[in-house]
Amino acid sequence: MITKYLKKYIFVILAVLIAVGGYLYVLSVGKEYTYVRNDFNEASGITEVFIENDSIGNAEILGWEVTEKNFTVRLRSVSPGRFYVRFETPNSTGIGVLYAHKNGVITSDRFFGDCTGMPVINIMIILYLFALCGYFLKKYEAQIKKSLYSYDNVLSLGLIIFMFLLMITQVAAYTYRNGISGAFNQAASSTQLFVVLTFPVVIITTVFVTISNITLIRKEGATWRNLLAVILGLVLGIGALLPTIIGTFLQRSTIIDVHYERGVGRFVEMFIENGISAIVAYLECILIGTIITGIKAARYIPSFDKDYIIIHGCQIRKDGTLTKLLQSRADRAIEFANMQKEHTDKSIIFVPSGGKGSDEVISEGEAIKRYLLERGISENQILEETKSTTTEENFKFADTLIREHFGSGDYKLAFSTTNYHVFRSGMLAESLGIKAEGIGSKTKSYFWINAFVREFIATIYERKKTHIKVIGVMFLIDLISAVMMYISEAVFF
Repeated sequence: MITKYLKKYIFVILAVLIAVGGYLYVLSVGKEYTYVRNDFNEASGITEVFIENDSIGNAEILGWEVTEKNFTVRLRSVSPGRFYVRFETPNSTGIGVLYAHKNGVITSDRFFGDCTGMPVINIMIILYLFALCGYFLKKYEAQIKKSLYSYDNVLSLGLIIFMFLLMITQVAAYTYRNGISGAFNQAASSTQLFVVLTFPVVIITTVFVTISNITLIRKEGATWRNLLAVILGLVLGIGALLPTIIGTFLQRSTIIDVHYERGVGRFVEMFIENGISAIVAYLECILIGTIITGIKAARYIPSFDKDYIIIHGCQIRKDGTLTKLLQSRADRAIEFANMQKEHTDKSIIFVPSGGKGSDEVISEGEAIKRYLLERGISENQILEETKSTTTEENFKFADTLIREHFGSGDYKLAFSTTNYHVFRSGMLAESLGIKAEGIGSKTKSYFWINAFVREFIATIYERKKTHIKVIGVMFLIDLISAVMMYISEAVFF
């Protein structure tokens, strides 16, 4: 039982151990600190170094040395409080501000500034994010093995991309010794870079989607569903610009003072801008996860052990023949049947499915059956379903017919539909308790785009509680970052 628990949560446990280990390491080495100044032009002329204390601050100098332009002094914490390292030359004086914390750790310049072991903290943050990436990757792999058709797959994949994004930005900022608060701020603000970099892509995609949707509207009609991709593109574009818009507004507004360096307003502005950027970046990662998951489902080839394959119906022509869209579904089913026959010599029963609409001369199931007969499929290989009006009913009614035809036991089922519809169809089948693997037929690109957006919106809705939790954690990190920066740069300046 313990082993099973450890295997399941190994990366979460690893992440906690990394965080605790990093803190304990800094705690063990942080009482001594080497303070370096390389911006003092007269470093080589320093004649005296001493410490000035606040009322409770105290530290001792272990030694100091100078080079042509650098000044280095080794310090040890004695008691908590702010203190100053003063170094004098015949012509000038330099002062460094440092803090001795209650745990003995010394930080420089800011209350949560640079400290001994800071590179280790940066490495720990990177390893922590790496562990989280590993956790969600492990979870994603387990989910894929269990089912290809799940919104959880989209969520896990989006989180992997998001965590990887944060990890890469931390790696890029590794050499910057901007202190503990700076490390948190880097994590909170790193999404801004992603949003800025992806903004041109969002704009170009929105333009492409708008052009594509014009074609879709001409063919399918001007419905709100056919405008989803354009709406989402505009939302993401505005979201990417929103931090700049808010920043510009606050700079010119008198509602809150963001100009005072040590005022609350500057840190509130930082909190808002980082928070919005994080949400936009997160949504973009979930959208990328949706696209990858949809493509993966559409390109998947079911295992060659199937007894039946459902061909999902859709609108037929006025003369009862198949549209190109429906014909491609039937052709894909025939192609799969031939592949299975070639690999395993096992035949498959075709289940054309679809009822008769008010504007159709025959049922969609009957129209598909006629096409299959024309393609040389024997009638005893066809089990038609002619009552369904939705994809859900396709599965329900087809399942009833198949069980009557197959008899007792479990049968192996595949289904053929348009590529953009495979993922949603697979989830519908699973929600009905029907195990089925989908195969996708080709279609126009403008159908794909809106399908991805629909699945993205569905993912957000179906897993809204999880998304709220993730966004809540992001805001918490953002808030911690802003508070730490405020404490460092304003309260204990």
